[in-house]
Amino acid sequence: MLKEDDYRDFLQAMLDEIGVHEKRNHWTLIKREDMPPGMKTIMAVWSFKRKRYPDGMLNKHKARLCAHGGQQTWGQDYSDTYAPVVTWVRVHLLLTIAKIHKLESKSIDFLLAFPQADLDVPVYMELPAGISPINDVDSNHRRYVLRLNVSLYGLRQSSHNWFEKLSKGLSIEILSR
Repeated sequence: MLKEDDYRDFLQAMLDEIGVHEKRNHWTLIKREDMPPGMKTIMAVWSFKRKRYPDGMLNKHKARLCAHGGQQTWGQDYSDTYAPVVTWVRVHLLLTIAKIHKLESKSIDFLLAFPQADLDVPVYMELPAGISPINDVDSNHRRYVLRLNVSLYGLRQSSHNWFEKLSKGLSIEILSR
């Protein structure tokens, strides 16, 4: 629940999030009637977080737009979901070995990591709450939907797609050296 004093900050965070997605062409706005027959839409959900500094002071308000992956159907909206994960013990081990052997190590933080991966099947999502094009509502029915161009957080296949994209990118980087 958004507190009254947080409302404007979270609203700005929502607008910033939408702006980044639109700037990066993460979706295409289409008329509902232009969807392929038999295709269904999934809901868009917002995730809100108050980001804090280590001392507990408020840093910023974060709003993340997610797809409701629980509404996807296996075989229609997605097929592969597996993506390997690394344990912190292994990360610490690798960093320790790098330090012992005086090797260079780098850290990378990806802004909106999952949406950098392409989708292999079409996914259609309802417009997020609070966002609507002019003249969108027609008799309590929204006329527009979003055709996702990339994986969004919340989709069942997002972690798999991101791992595939990252693996290809790292392979190209290693081979080009």
